Amino acid sequence: MEWTVETMHWFLDVHFGEDYCRIQDENVQQNLNMIRKIVINNIKTYKADNNVKTPISGIMFECLLEPSKLLDILAVCKY
Repeated sequence: MEWTVETMHWFLDVHFGEDYCRIQDENVQQNLNMIRKIVINNIKTYKADNNVKTPISGIMFECLLEPSKLLDILAVCKY
């Protein structure tokens, strides 16, 4: 259990720079944290369903370069 929490914290810090976020409002911090976790879960679901070997950081970078890629990721995730 402890490693799972530490792994998620490391993941959020590396991919989103969460430790460097200077937002003071606690509610905003919590909301951003939830959004970041939703994004990571959506990308993991996309990778698993489409058998994609690209790392999560690579998929995030592709989404920055080609915003239509976001539609592919969101289409896989069922809400």
